Amino acid sequence: MAPLTRGRILAAAVTMADHEGLEAVTMRRIAAVLGVHVTSLYNHVDTREAVSDGIVEVLFDEADLPSEPLGWEAWVRRFHTAMSGLALRHPGAFAVLMRRPVQGPRAAASFEVALAAFREAGLEPQDAYGAVKIAVHTALTAGLERSLEAQGPSPETDIEALPATDFPHFHALRDIEDPSMSWDFGLETVVAGLRAQIAERATR
Repeated sequence: MAPLTRGRILAAAVTMADHEGLEAVTMRRIAAVLGVHVTSLYNHVDTREAVSDGIVEVLFDEADLPSEPLGWEAWVRRFHTAMSGLALRHPGAFAVLMRRPVQGPRAAASFEVALAAFREAGLEPQDAYGAVKIAVHTALTAGLERSLEAQGPSPETDIEALPATDFPHFHALRDIEDPSMSWDFGLETVVAGLRAQIAERATR
């Protein structure tokens, strides 16, 4: 049997979350999967929250987010693409990104790059933070929707129950073949809005 390490524990936690959801990830369940006593885990992760923070690290490592300087728009697009990919590969574990803050230098490295890019574009620190936050929240929300779809059909509005004469625009939605178009629209809206905000502040 391979030695017990933090990496093995977190890999087991990610797999468990993907198959059974985050709520299934407990210290006892992880220990059972790895075939060790639960107390052995505490030498590597001391709480369930530490496991969750570790899952965040694993996901961000896999996402391969930019850690070298680049423009703000390139960062926003790469982050959005990375989160979409993570959501499809880890539909259960992805939800942890909505629950836990970024911890540690490895996970925070790409956000430092993003803040620097917005500062370079002319935004003050508070506005740079706001720009990163709205870009991240948009990407995570789209990713969460993708992750839910990857886990199986989710409840939808019963359009057929709505009279077509009163709700013609709802009924027109039935012809949409690719729901990801709405996520692409959201990304372009965020990019356009940030571009406008940066241009406005440059004239002050």
